[in-house]
Amino acid sequence: MPDLSPEARARAGRTIEVAGVFAEHAEVIVAALPDVPEGHVLIALVDHQHEFAGTHHVEKATMVERVPELEGPDGWAMVFTPGATVDDVRRRTAEMADIAGKRIAAIDRITARRGDS
Repeated sequence: MPDLSPEARARAGRTIEVAGVFAEHAEVIVAALPDVPEGHVLIALVDHQHEFAGTHHVEKATMVERVPELEGPDGWAMVFTPGATVDDVRRRTAEMADIAGKRIAAIDRITARRGDS
């Protein structure tokens, strides 16, 4: 059963906001990609206050451990590989926001139905 709680709805709303922050910093993200060493990826971060928190190079082999450490309990991370363009970043962030918007619509639709019965 999907999470239909007010918290889940609020989390989806925050996802939309955070996607916008990543999109606003697409040029900064892409500008950091040429410096990513072989075997690494670029992690872009947004903090718990929905502020862009910069980028980090992370070894691919340690991504599973490092990404949660970098984003913290209430932060957000996106992973990028060399070769990504500003358009790629904006497309991914638009998809992120679109999925979150659909989640909000589904939560609203299901909770409204349950309220009508």
